[in-house]
Amino acid sequence: MRFGLFSPIVVVLLVLHAGCRFPGWDAPISQSLVDSRKLSRQGVAAMEQGQQPQAEALLAKAVHACPTDIEARRNYAETLWQRGARKEAIAQMELGVKIAKDDAAFRVRLAEMYLAADRREQAAECARQALDLDPKSAPSWAIHGGVLKAAGQPQQALAAYLHALGLDPQDRKTMLEVAELYRELNQPDRALQSLQTLAENYQPGEEPQNVLYLTGAAYQALGRHEEAVEKMKLAVERGNPNSDLLCRLAEAEHLAGRSREAAATAAQALALQPRHQPSLDLLQRIDVAQQPQGERVWK
Repeated sequence: MRFGLFSPIVVVLLVLHAGCRFPGWDAPISQSLVDSRKLSRQGVAAMEQGQQPQAEALLAKAVHACPTDIEARRNYAETLWQRGARKEAIAQMELGVKIAKDDAAFRVRLAEMYLAADRREQAAECARQALDLDPKSAPSWAIHGGVLKAAGQPQQALAAYLHALGLDPQDRKTMLEVAELYRELNQPDRALQSLQTLAENYQPGEEPQNVLYLTGAAYQALGRHEEAVEKMKLAVERGNPNSDLLCRLAEAEHLAGRSREAAATAAQALALQPRHQPSLDLLQRIDVAQQPQGERVWK
């Protein structure tokens, strides 16, 4: 039996000598790719265990073993990014994009890195490429929204985020972005609705501190001060509150008519940051509000 110019066995042998991967084949077919995948798995495991130097070293070896192994390069870039080596991480992703020409997810992550590094034009172009590759990708629409938000276009960013949510309604990060944009656009009722939907995606007591804080801020903007106090107290109790959060709780307490509690909370904020101006200003307002009754809660 004839197979044209080459037999199947010859084709495989040629592929094995040609490089790491045969185009269109998903299975590993060369020792270099096998080595790369093994090193990559070890590197990811080290990364998950918090062993950053070991993870970086293993993933660097994985990339060296098979430069066209996209997953190895992606993981290596992530270890560099976690270490704060942003320029080097982006360089690795840029090399990967040249190989993963049809990988929208790879471009989404590179766009996120560009945006975090304040390279907005490159982020916008990368996000556009991701959308061109996969118009039904929720992450592609989400990073497009992030680019628009950074460019000072909140309405357009909101539309992009809502499109992303239409494709993936359970994406917590995008839900939070939508809520923050509604708050920025002075639509606290819609912000509150979005945050309540987001909170339903967590078990009771597991809501992130930022979600609780933003819910409290939405209640406060709607004049529902007691509910604002309740949510912001939960945010503070979630652990390690900063002066800004304590001050916002104090402001909610003041608006709810709890001046003494507000003064005590503002004092906690100042204990963390003695020159925290919003807390100083709030204490002054509390003091002035109490003067007609002849009572000063802060001296």
